[in-house]
Amino acid sequence: MCMLNIKLDRSASSLPTYQQLLIQIEKQIQDNSLLPGTKLPPERDLAEELGIARGTVQKTYQELIHKGLVEALQGKGSFVTQQHETQPMDRKEKAVNAIDNAIDRLVQLKFSFQEIKTLIDLRLLGREEAMQDLSIAAIDCNPEALAIYEKQLFFIPHAKIAKFLLDDVLKGAAGMDKLSHFDLIVTTNTHYHDIVTACPGFADKLVQVSVSPTRDSIVKLARLTPSQQVGVICESNKFFTIIENHLKGFEIPAGNIAALYFSNMTNLDTFIKDLDAVIVPPGYSLQQHTESIAQLQMFTERGGTIIPFDFQIDRGSLLHVEERIKSILQGK
Repeated sequence: MCMLNIKLDRSASSLPTYQQLLIQIEKQIQDNSLLPGTKLPPERDLAEELGIARGTVQKTYQELIHKGLVEALQGKGSFVTQQHETQPMDRKEKAVNAIDNAIDRLVQLKFSFQEIKTLIDLRLLGREEAMQDLSIAAIDCNPEALAIYEKQLFFIPHAKIAKFLLDDVLKGAAGMDKLSHFDLIVTTNTHYHDIVTACPGFADKLVQVSVSPTRDSIVKLARLTPSQQVGVICESNKFFTIIENHLKGFEIPAGNIAALYFSNMTNLDTFIKDLDAVIVPPGYSLQQHTESIAQLQMFTERGGTIIPFDFQIDRGSLLHVEERIKSILQGK
Protein backbone atom coordinates (compact mmCIF):
# COMPACT_ATOMS: atom_id res chain seq x y z
CA MET A 1 0.00 0.00 0.00
CA CYS A 2 1.36 3.44 -0.91
CA MET A 3 1.38 6.75 0.92
CA LEU A 4 -0.17 9.45 -1.23
CA ASN A 5 1.49 12.86 -1.47
CA ILE A 6 -1.58 15.07 -1.11
CA LYS A 7 -1.61 18.79 -0.30
CA LEU A 8 -5.01 20.39 0.26
CA ASP A 9 -5.79 24.08 -0.07
CA ARG A 10 -8.28 24.88 2.70
CA SER A 11 -8.89 28.55 1.82
CA ALA A 12 -12.47 29.71 1.23
CA SER A 13 -11.84 30.28 -2.50
CA SER A 14 -10.29 26.86 -3.17
CA LEU A 15 -11.80 23.98 -5.14
CA PRO A 16 -13.98 21.50 -3.23
CA THR A 17 -11.80 19.01 -1.33
CA TYR A 18 -12.88 15.96 -3.34
CA GLN A 19 -11.91 17.74 -6.58
CA GLN A 20 -8.47 18.62 -5.21
CA LEU A 21 -8.01 15.03 -4.13
CA LEU A 22 -9.21 13.69 -7.48
CA ILE A 23 -6.91 15.97 -9.51
CA GLN A 24 -3.82 15.08 -7.48
CA ILE A 25 -4.37 11.29 -7.47
CA GLU A 26 -5.22 11.29 -11.18
CA LYS A 27 -2.03 13.22 -11.94
CA GLN A 28 0.07 10.76 -9.92
CA ILE A 29 -1.45 7.86 -11.87
CA GLN A 30 -0.94 9.52 -15.24
CA ASP A 31 2.72 10.41 -14.59
CA ASN A 32 3.39 6.91 -13.16
CA SER A 33 4.10 8.13 -9.64
CA LEU A 34 1.45 5.52 -8.82
CA LEU A 35 2.20 2.40 -10.85
CA PRO A 36 -0.39 -0.11 -12.07
CA GLY A 37 -1.33 -2.52 -9.31
CA THR A 38 -0.53 -0.04 -6.53
CA LYS A 39 -2.96 -0.31 -3.64
CA LEU A 40 -4.47 2.98 -2.52
CA PRO A 41 -4.86 3.74 1.22
CA PRO A 42 -8.18 2.63 2.74
CA GLU A 43 -10.78 5.38 2.72
CA ARG A 44 -10.82 5.67 6.51
CA ASP A 45 -7.00 5.89 6.79
CA LEU A 46 -6.67 8.55 4.08
CA ALA A 47 -9.53 10.58 5.57
CA GLU A 48 -7.87 10.55 9.02
CA GLU A 49 -4.47 11.42 7.55
CA LEU A 50 -5.86 14.44 5.68
CA GLY A 51 -8.37 15.47 8.37
CA ILE A 52 -11.37 15.22 6.06
CA ALA A 53 -14.63 13.28 5.98
CA ARG A 54 -14.50 9.64 4.86
CA GLY A 55 -17.32 10.37 2.44
CA THR A 56 -15.06 12.83 0.60
CA VAL A 57 -12.45 10.13 0.00
CA GLN A 58 -15.18 7.68 -1.00
CA LYS A 59 -16.53 10.13 -3.58
CA THR A 60 -13.03 10.62 -5.01
CA TYR A 61 -12.35 6.88 -5.27
CA GLN A 62 -15.71 6.31 -6.98
CA GLU A 63 -14.88 8.97 -9.57
CA LEU A 64 -11.46 7.35 -10.20
CA ILE A 65 -13.22 4.00 -10.68
CA HIS A 66 -15.67 5.65 -13.09
CA LYS A 67 -12.72 7.03 -15.08
CA GLY A 68 -11.18 3.57 -15.27
CA LEU A 69 -8.07 4.61 -13.34
CA VAL A 70 -8.82 2.57 -10.22
CA GLU A 71 -10.59 -0.72 -9.57
CA ALA A 72 -12.12 -1.88 -6.30
CA LEU A 73 -11.65 -5.54 -5.40
CA GLN A 74 -14.12 -6.92 -2.85
CA GLY A 75 -12.41 -7.46 0.50
CA LYS A 76 -9.01 -6.38 -0.82
CA GLY A 77 -9.20 -2.63 -1.43
CA SER A 78 -8.73 -0.15 -4.27
CA PHE A 79 -5.92 -0.57 -6.80
CA VAL A 80 -4.52 1.43 -9.71
CA THR A 81 -5.67 -0.41 -12.82
CA GLN A 82 -3.27 -2.38 -14.97
CA GLN A 83 -4.58 -0.63 -18.07
CA HIS A 84 -4.91 2.98 -17.06
CA GLU A 85 -4.04 4.55 -20.36
CA THR A 86 -7.09 6.60 -21.16
CA GLN A 87 -8.13 8.19 -24.39
CA PRO A 88 -7.59 11.94 -24.37
CA MET A 89 -10.80 13.82 -23.70
CA ASP A 90 -12.32 15.44 -26.75
CA ARG A 91 -12.94 19.19 -26.82
CA LYS A 92 -16.58 18.85 -25.83
CA GLU A 93 -15.81 16.68 -22.79
CA LYS A 94 -13.09 19.08 -21.67
CA ALA A 95 -15.50 21.98 -22.05
CA VAL A 96 -18.20 20.22 -20.02
CA ASN A 97 -15.70 19.44 -17.24
CA ALA A 98 -14.51 23.07 -17.18
CA ILE A 99 -18.09 24.36 -16.99
CA ASP A 100 -19.00 21.86 -14.24
CA ASN A 101 -15.97 22.93 -12.20
CA ALA A 102 -16.85 26.61 -12.63
CA ILE A 103 -20.47 26.00 -11.57
CA ASP A 104 -19.28 24.05 -8.50
CA ARG A 105 -17.10 27.01 -7.49
CA LEU A 106 -19.94 29.53 -7.93
CA VAL A 107 -22.40 27.37 -6.00
CA GLN A 108 -19.80 27.13 -3.24
CA LEU A 109 -19.76 30.95 -3.21
CA LYS A 110 -23.55 30.82 -2.69
CA PHE A 111 -24.65 32.13 -6.10
CA SER A 112 -28.07 30.94 -7.26
CA PHE A 113 -28.39 29.18 -10.63
CA GLN A 114 -30.15 32.26 -12.05
CA GLU A 115 -27.28 34.47 -10.91
CA ILE A 116 -24.74 32.05 -12.39
CA LYS A 117 -26.60 32.06 -15.72
CA THR A 118 -26.69 35.86 -15.80
CA LEU A 119 -23.00 36.17 -14.91
CA ILE A 120 -21.98 33.67 -17.59
CA ASP A 121 -24.13 35.45 -20.19
CA LEU A 122 -22.52 38.76 -19.26
CA ARG A 123 -19.01 37.36 -19.47
CA LEU A 124 -19.71 35.87 -22.89
CA LEU A 125 -21.19 39.11 -24.11
CA GLY A 126 -18.23 40.90 -22.60
CA ARG A 127 -15.91 39.15 -25.03
CA GLU A 128 -17.72 40.70 -27.92
CA GLU A 129 -16.39 43.90 -29.33
CA ALA A 130 -19.74 45.65 -29.05
CA MET A 131 -19.51 45.55 -25.29
CA GLN A 132 -16.60 47.99 -25.26
CA ASP A 133 -19.03 50.86 -25.76
CA LEU A 134 -21.16 50.06 -22.71
CA SER A 135 -21.29 53.00 -20.31
CA ILE A 136 -23.05 53.16 -16.94
CA ALA A 137 -23.77 56.25 -14.85
CA ALA A 138 -24.19 55.87 -11.09
CA ILE A 139 -25.95 58.67 -9.18
CA ASP A 140 -26.17 59.24 -5.43
CA CYS A 141 -26.34 62.17 -3.04
CA ASN A 142 -22.91 61.67 -1.48
CA PRO A 143 -19.51 60.59 -2.83
CA GLU A 144 -19.03 57.98 -0.10
CA ALA A 145 -22.09 55.99 -1.20
CA LEU A 146 -21.06 56.17 -4.86
CA ALA A 147 -18.11 53.89 -4.08
CA ILE A 148 -20.43 50.88 -3.85
CA TYR A 149 -21.48 51.04 -7.49
CA GLU A 150 -17.91 50.81 -8.70
CA LYS A 151 -17.23 47.93 -6.30
CA GLN A 152 -20.33 45.86 -7.08
CA LEU A 153 -20.41 46.41 -10.85
CA PHE A 154 -16.68 45.93 -11.42
CA PHE A 155 -17.21 42.44 -12.89
CA ILE A 156 -18.69 43.85 -16.13
CA PRO A 157 -15.81 43.66 -18.62
CA HIS A 158 -15.06 46.70 -20.80
CA ALA A 159 -17.86 48.70 -19.15
CA LYS A 160 -17.16 52.28 -18.12
CA ILE A 161 -18.72 53.30 -14.82
CA ALA A 162 -18.96 57.02 -14.10
CA LYS A 163 -20.12 58.47 -10.77
CA PHE A 164 -22.25 61.61 -10.42
CA LEU A 165 -23.53 63.51 -7.41
CA LEU A 166 -27.29 64.04 -7.38
CA ASP A 167 -27.02 67.82 -6.99
CA ASP A 168 -24.88 68.06 -10.14
CA VAL A 169 -27.37 66.00 -12.15
CA LEU A 170 -30.36 68.11 -11.08
CA LYS A 171 -28.88 71.31 -12.48
CA GLY A 172 -31.24 71.53 -15.43
CA ALA A 173 -29.88 71.18 -18.97
CA ALA A 174 -26.28 70.93 -17.79
CA GLY A 175 -27.11 67.86 -15.73
CA MET A 176 -29.03 66.25 -18.58
CA ASP A 177 -26.10 66.77 -20.94
CA LYS A 178 -23.87 64.80 -18.58
CA LEU A 179 -26.15 61.75 -18.82
CA SER A 180 -27.06 61.85 -22.49
CA HIS A 181 -24.41 59.41 -23.78
CA PHE A 182 -24.83 56.70 -21.11
CA ASP A 183 -26.45 53.35 -21.90
CA LEU A 184 -27.72 52.82 -18.36
CA ILE A 185 -28.26 55.06 -15.34
CA VAL A 186 -28.31 53.49 -11.88
CA THR A 187 -29.55 55.23 -8.74
CA THR A 188 -31.29 54.45 -5.45
CA ASN A 189 -35.02 54.20 -4.80
CA THR A 190 -34.71 57.42 -2.79
CA HIS A 191 -33.45 59.50 -5.72
CA TYR A 192 -35.24 57.79 -8.61
CA HIS A 193 -38.27 60.11 -8.79
CA ASP A 194 -36.16 63.27 -8.47
CA ILE A 195 -34.08 62.20 -11.47
CA VAL A 196 -37.10 61.14 -13.55
CA THR A 197 -38.74 64.52 -12.84
CA ALA A 198 -35.61 66.47 -13.77
CA CYS A 199 -34.63 64.26 -16.72
CA PRO A 200 -37.84 62.63 -18.09
CA GLY A 201 -36.13 61.83 -21.38
CA PHE A 202 -33.88 59.31 -19.63
CA ALA A 203 -36.60 57.33 -17.87
CA ASP A 204 -36.07 54.29 -20.11
CA LYS A 205 -32.36 54.20 -19.17
CA LEU A 206 -32.91 54.63 -15.46
CA VAL A 207 -32.76 51.68 -13.06
CA GLN A 208 -33.54 52.05 -9.36
CA VAL A 209 -31.82 49.85 -6.82
CA SER A 210 -32.25 49.25 -3.12
CA VAL A 211 -29.12 50.23 -1.20
CA SER A 212 -28.59 49.66 2.50
CA PRO A 213 -25.77 49.41 5.04
CA THR A 214 -24.15 46.01 5.27
CA ARG A 215 -25.15 43.73 8.13
CA ASP A 216 -21.60 43.88 9.47
CA SER A 217 -21.71 47.69 9.63
CA ILE A 218 -25.05 47.71 11.45
CA VAL A 219 -23.91 45.06 13.95
CA LYS A 220 -20.82 47.08 14.81
CA LEU A 221 -22.84 50.28 15.27
CA ALA A 222 -25.30 48.42 17.48
CA ARG A 223 -22.47 47.48 19.83
CA LEU A 224 -21.79 51.13 20.65
CA THR A 225 -23.22 52.41 23.93
CA PRO A 226 -24.93 55.78 24.60
CA SER A 227 -22.04 56.88 26.83
CA GLN A 228 -19.37 56.47 24.14
CA GLN A 229 -17.92 59.34 22.17
CA VAL A 230 -18.10 58.65 18.44
CA GLY A 231 -16.34 60.41 15.56
CA VAL A 232 -17.23 60.25 11.86
CA ILE A 233 -14.50 60.89 9.29
CA CYS A 234 -16.03 61.68 5.93
CA GLU A 235 -15.97 63.66 2.72
CA SER A 236 -19.50 65.08 2.74
CA ASN A 237 -21.98 66.42 5.24
CA LYS A 238 -24.71 64.22 3.73
CA PHE A 239 -22.74 61.10 4.63
CA PHE A 240 -22.29 62.42 8.16
CA THR A 241 -26.06 62.99 8.42
CA ILE A 242 -26.73 59.38 7.33
CA ILE A 243 -24.37 58.08 10.03
CA GLU A 244 -25.81 60.46 12.62
CA ASN A 245 -29.34 59.22 11.95
CA HIS A 246 -28.26 55.59 12.31
CA LEU A 247 -26.47 56.34 15.57
CA LYS A 248 -29.50 58.14 16.97
CA GLY A 249 -31.46 54.98 16.21
CA PHE A 250 -29.06 53.19 18.56
CA GLU A 251 -29.63 55.88 21.21
CA ILE A 252 -26.25 57.60 20.75
CA PRO A 253 -26.89 61.26 21.74
CA ALA A 254 -26.18 63.86 19.06
CA GLY A 255 -23.82 65.59 21.49
CA ASN A 256 -21.63 62.46 21.49
CA ILE A 257 -21.18 62.47 17.70
CA ALA A 258 -18.57 64.62 15.97
CA ALA A 259 -17.43 64.95 12.35
CA LEU A 260 -14.02 65.45 10.75
CA TYR A 261 -13.91 66.11 7.00
CA PHE A 262 -11.15 64.99 4.67
CA SER A 263 -10.36 68.63 3.97
CA ASN A 264 -9.35 69.04 7.61
CA MET A 265 -7.39 65.82 8.22
CA THR A 266 -4.44 67.73 9.71
CA ASN A 267 -6.54 67.91 12.90
CA LEU A 268 -6.97 64.12 13.11
CA ASP A 269 -4.75 63.68 16.18
CA THR A 270 -6.78 66.23 18.17
CA PHE A 271 -10.08 64.90 16.83
CA ILE A 272 -9.57 61.28 17.94
CA LYS A 273 -7.93 62.12 21.28
CA ASP A 274 -11.05 61.59 23.42
CA LEU A 275 -13.05 59.30 21.12
CA ASP A 276 -14.05 55.71 21.78
CA ALA A 277 -14.91 54.85 18.17
CA VAL A 278 -14.30 56.26 14.70
CA ILE A 279 -16.58 55.55 11.72
CA VAL A 280 -15.07 55.73 8.24
CA PRO A 281 -16.69 55.62 4.76
CA PRO A 282 -16.89 52.69 2.32
CA GLY A 283 -13.56 51.47 1.02
CA TYR A 284 -11.76 52.84 4.09
CA SER A 285 -10.80 55.98 2.19
CA LEU A 286 -8.50 57.06 5.01
CA GLN A 287 -5.83 54.96 3.33
CA GLN A 288 -5.56 57.84 0.86
CA HIS A 289 -4.24 59.92 3.77
CA THR A 290 -1.08 57.96 4.50
CA GLU A 291 0.11 60.48 7.07
CA SER A 292 -2.87 59.52 9.25
CA ILE A 293 -2.21 55.77 9.41
CA ALA A 294 0.21 55.97 12.36
CA GLN A 295 -2.26 58.07 14.36
CA LEU A 296 -5.07 55.59 13.69
CA GLN A 297 -2.85 52.68 14.70
CA MET A 298 -2.14 54.40 18.01
CA PHE A 299 -5.88 55.00 18.41
CA THR A 300 -6.65 51.27 18.07
CA GLU A 301 -3.73 50.29 20.31
CA ARG A 302 -5.19 52.32 23.18
CA GLY A 303 -8.52 50.51 22.74
CA GLY A 304 -10.30 52.68 20.18
CA THR A 305 -12.55 51.06 17.58
CA ILE A 306 -12.55 51.84 13.86
CA ILE A 307 -15.84 50.96 12.12
CA PRO A 308 -15.99 50.96 8.30
CA PHE A 309 -19.55 51.92 7.35
CA ASP A 310 -20.21 50.13 4.07
CA PHE A 311 -23.22 50.00 1.75
CA GLN A 312 -24.43 47.29 -0.61
CA ILE A 313 -26.90 46.90 -3.44
CA ASP A 314 -29.29 44.09 -2.46
CA ARG A 315 -29.10 40.89 -4.49
CA GLY A 316 -32.49 41.34 -6.12
CA SER A 317 -31.62 44.83 -7.36
CA LEU A 318 -28.21 43.69 -8.55
CA LEU A 319 -29.76 40.85 -10.53
CA HIS A 320 -32.18 43.32 -12.12
CA VAL A 321 -29.26 45.57 -13.15
CA GLU A 322 -27.46 42.58 -14.64
CA GLU A 323 -30.54 41.62 -16.65
CA ARG A 324 -30.88 45.15 -17.99
CA ILE A 325 -27.21 45.17 -18.98
CA LYS A 326 -27.62 41.84 -20.75
CA SER A 327 -30.64 43.19 -22.65
CA ILE A 328 -28.72 46.29 -23.74
CA LEU A 329 -25.73 44.28 -24.92
CA GLN A 330 -27.87 41.87 -26.90
CA GLY A 331 -29.42 44.84 -28.71
CA LYS A 332 -26.08 46.42 -29.62
